[in-house]
Amino acid sequence: MQPTFPLLRLPENAIVQVLQNMNPNQLLIISLVSTKSKNLVTSLGLRASDVYIYISREISLPVAVGGYIFALKFYDDSNIQNELLSVDTALPVDALLLFVNKTIQSSTPFNFSDWLDHIKSVFCYAKPPNIKFYRGCERFEIQSLKEAIGNVDFLHVSSEVTDVYTKEVLKHFNASNEVSLERNPFEKSCEIQTLFIQNFKMIVFEDVYSLDDMLLVNSEKVRLYRPTSQKQFNQFLKHWIRGSNLRLQYMLLLIYNPNSVSREVLLKGIHFVDVAEEEQLEICRKHNIVSDYMVQIIRKDGTPAVIAINKREAILDVRFIVLY
Repeated sequence: MQPTFPLLRLPENAIVQVLQNMNPNQLLIISLVSTKSKNLVTSLGLRASDVYIYISREISLPVAVGGYIFALKFYDDSNIQNELLSVDTALPVDALLLFVNKTIQSSTPFNFSDWLDHIKSVFCYAKPPNIKFYRGCERFEIQSLKEAIGNVDFLHVSSEVTDVYTKEVLKHFNASNEVSLERNPFEKSCEIQTLFIQNFKMIVFEDVYSLDDMLLVNSEKVRLYRPTSQKQFNQFLKHWIRGSNLRLQYMLLLIYNPNSVSREVLLKGIHFVDVAEEEQLEICRKHNIVSDYMVQIIRKDGTPAVIAINKREAILDVRFIVLY
């Protein structure tokens, strides 16, 4: 038997000194002992910078505190044959503390929502969490997850998730900041466009998109990972010059077969000027990008924007950056 140390019997200032030398893993475990221990850990003022929820056939909960990351795992029923067996997230559940492979419990039984609330409280995290859905997540009922998690800041749905379930995710979880979607789950174009018109800070989309989709984007930043054509990008630029996409600040898109791409086709019918080398380097540094060449265009209201082109082996990275 390992020796024990009566930590909570020490004077409070001594307890705090001990706690200050522990990592977040250890602090989480101690915070579960009692209300007193929770309050003492909370009093340290450690703040989580990010809380993620990864939902597959299990739920993982990584938490970043300073330069330290710990993670909990729930519902890891490896011995259950039916992967789609539904899970009741309202029932109490133990947590597996990853990296140390230790099962932990609270002094009073916690369900998943209780675990999430406890972590947010102890590590002073006030923002909505970030959530990602992967293969196997269908065993969790969406409405129950929504009730357990509440609002989210960032939402990602993998292409491995079924279309039916993806639609339910988008219906129940309206991210306040960023949405990332690997596949379009809708049959009609007007349905995915209801996502594009929302005013996210960023939207990431990895499926086929049309010029109409581009023109309906109402986010500040957009990343489009399914390659488009020179003609479609040229048409978008002409619409932007005439006044479309007023909230847009940054767009990334891709064009296949860069050897066939020419400035004459990409910028046909558009007045542009080359960006001076010194200014180009500053824009690249500010936005953390690489550019082989860069041109500037002007919207009809006088707003400038640059188009930065970076040629890779089989693809052309195109970044459209509005200069406010």
